[in-house]
Amino acid sequence: MTILIKGGRVIDPATKTDKEMDVFISKGKIQKVADKIETQADKVVDARGCYVMPGLIDLHVHLRDPGLTHKE
Repeated sequence: MTILIKGGRVIDPATKTDKEMDVFISKGKIQKVADKIETQADKVVDARGCYVMPGLIDLHVHLRDPGLTHKE
């Protein structure tokens, strides 16, 4: 499966990137990040007005015991 994220604000401290860009993902891995990517994809996401960041995790997650889904 391929995904093309279009026009999101890409923030990556490792590369000091902070600007609107496109991101192309194939087989679950980022293949290309560029100002404008013109390629076919299985899914295209309009990310204008959104942030796109690698490795972002939810630090406020509430984990529960297995089998107690009613508490989630």
